[in-house]
Amino acid sequence: MNYKIINEPLKHVIIDTKKEIHGWYPGKRECTAERMLINPYNGCSIGCFYCYARALPGYFELFQNGGNLPDSNEYVDPGTIFVSRDYDKIIAEQLDSIDIATCGYLSPVTDPFQELDKKYLLSEKIIKVFIERNIPIEFITKSKIPDSVIDLIKGNKYSFGQVSILTTDENIRKILVPNGENTNELFNNIKRLADNNIFAVCRIDPIFPYITDDKKQLKNIVNRAIDSGAKHIISSIVDIPVKISYYILNNIKKYFGTSVYYDYKNLYTEKIGYMNAKIDYRKKIFDYLRNLCDSLNITFALCMEYEIIEKDIENKQKDITDEKTEVIGLNRIFMSSVNCEGIDIPVHIKGKDNKFYPATDCSGNCLNCIEPKCGINDLAMGRINSKKDWKLKDYRRWSKEIRYEKLPL
Repeated sequence: MNYKIINEPLKHVIIDTKKEIHGWYPGKRECTAERMLINPYNGCSIGCFYCYARALPGYFELFQNGGNLPDSNEYVDPGTIFVSRDYDKIIAEQLDSIDIATCGYLSPVTDPFQELDKKYLLSEKIIKVFIERNIPIEFITKSKIPDSVIDLIKGNKYSFGQVSILTTDENIRKILVPNGENTNELFNNIKRLADNNIFAVCRIDPIFPYITDDKKQLKNIVNRAIDSGAKHIISSIVDIPVKISYYILNNIKKYFGTSVYYDYKNLYTEKIGYMNAKIDYRKKIFDYLRNLCDSLNITFALCMEYEIIEKDIENKQKDITDEKTEVIGLNRIFMSSVNCEGIDIPVHIKGKDNKFYPATDCSGNCLNCIEPKCGINDLAMGRINSKKDWKLKDYRRWSKEIRYEKLPL
């Protein structure tokens, strides 16, 4: 296979891809609403050293470590980003093959508006594909949101934007998010969304123990976010993937000193997939933020935060495993919204005009749903307790179960 390494504006490679839209990954899950995940870029120029995508396989591993390209002797340096050729057209074909859709998610592991998107505009093109079909789409970014993107989504009731703001200290921000936008521009992102009647979320995600966890600083972020027009706050404590723990902890030592490094070694003693901070520490931070948000009349939720608890074996007679503990999400304690992203987005169903419309009386809270208003029993995970990761083939299968008589048209 022939690859062309392009050096401007950043080192990258354009690749052909067969990637398909898909749902959340299997296993434990706190994400209440089902989403169609889309990653146009493998690798990211924002430069966060703590990014868990650095621990992912395939092209993400090449982005982190460098190496030979698949089926080629061509070597790429660490930091090389992989761009999916014509991915917007591929996504359009996939959406046209289904009659039921959930909100698009752009993108779960890389910033959709990173520097290369100014050249290829894949994120904007993908957003346009969704909006043209009246399917909602969301994004998460640490970059400036293009005006053209705001113009695209402002007419779609359920599309929204999330802005990650980790600190109001620019010196620390430059370390944690070296190639992201400055803090003032990030708050301005929220304001621009709100000014266009687009639901805006502020993510204090992740919080870094002993670095960005000062209560006054957290309160400042929440207050500025509200003043800018945010309607919801999401938070988490930074997790450390075991595979790249040496890399992350060494960066902690490099930028914040040996003392903080050893504080992390003492704090990160739990393992729930990743290395996690002690539960008492995490709960203390989340309790403060939830109470703060309650007092300011804004909803709050966590992202992928769990604790390990002892199983109630006496009341779980059907449990035939030998496990004495289980992992359970913390949103059951701290979330004040119906959905963890703060906005209720119904499952959408294709009408006779080939556009998609919200299912009647659906809140999109699939994780806790018992009687699915959309008509898709698989999505009612409160009833079947499914751990499955839904794929494009499942959306196509569900499409055959939908009858036009159920549609709002």
